[in-house]
Amino acid sequence: MARPVWVGSLSFGLVTLPVRLHGAVSSRQARFHLIHDADGARIQNKRVCSADGEEVPLEHVVRGYTLEDGRQVTVTSGELDALDPVSSRVIALEEFVDPAEVAPLLLDTSYHLVPARGVEQAYALMTEALRVSGRVGVGRVVLYQKGHLCLVRPHARGLVLSTLHAVDEVVSQEQLSELELTGASVAPAELEAALRLIESRSTTFDPRRHPDEHRQRVMAFLERRARAQAKSKRVPRTAPEVGAPAGAKVRGLEATPVEGSLRLRPRLAAREVREDSGGLGSKPFRVEPGEGGALDDPPVASTPWPHESPGPATPYATPEGSGGLGAPDPKKPRG
Repeated sequence: MARPVWVGSLSFGLVTLPVRLHGAVSSRQARFHLIHDADGARIQNKRVCSADGEEVPLEHVVRGYTLEDGRQVTVTSGELDALDPVSSRVIALEEFVDPAEVAPLLLDTSYHLVPARGVEQAYALMTEALRVSGRVGVGRVVLYQKGHLCLVRPHARGLVLSTLHAVDEVVSQEQLSELELTGASVAPAELEAALRLIESRSTTFDPRRHPDEHRQRVMAFLERRARAQAKSKRVPRTAPEVGAPAGAKVRGLEATPVEGSLRLRPRLAAREVREDSGGLGSKPFRVEPGEGGALDDPPVASTPWPHESPGPATPYATPEGSGGLGAPDPKKPRG
């Protein structure tokens, strides 16, 4: 079971209910980190002074804030800690309001509010009371050294606590000049047509019908790339085609310092993402002369896409009596 982010009690009047907070929303977006392409090691961030370019030790790093008039003020962590709200293990509900009166823009982060062991009956009573009354509780909670105004409302089988933005954090529409032109009159016929369109597409909201398609595409691409890289490491490096010059490159591929690994150019990488099958087609890459300069590694032969079965390697061949790589022997008849 996941650890709670906060443990305390919910109180209003003479009622005190021990509760715990668990995160109700968890980001599932793919988070990438920076690595060195030569050895795969993680890249470290350093604190560098913008004036002299020198790295600054942590003990010489302080926090600063620039006021509206341009003055810069420095503070220490201890001074900021002294200003933090007093930590409290009580969510004190001060009033109960109609949830329709709370603007959706004020909602910030939601948490599951679950009961401690032994108070399930009192928890169920409060949940049902809020549901029947149609009201939500308004109170305050201290999370991560910051005080928050919060709402406590019934949801499904239990209670949910949602922190609220401060009212001065919400940008007023009066500050947006683009909205000054939205007061134009609407023709009744146009309004009727829009209402019919809305009615024809009205349904019950189900978030499962709207998955995060971008995340699914990213994760599918990463899975294909992991399989392709694992397969490419097992494929031995092969020789170039007969007749290919020494400075030839495999189209779309570049040799990396890691033995057996291949790196796509951005153009082909974007094409790979668009392919449902995960490959770039059934044809292998060709070695073309004159494309790019010489590589540090030996030239690579016609290399199939890692999702395909690799064909037999083409060996280096210098026929007897030839003056160069792949030149035919004039003494031998063809065929």
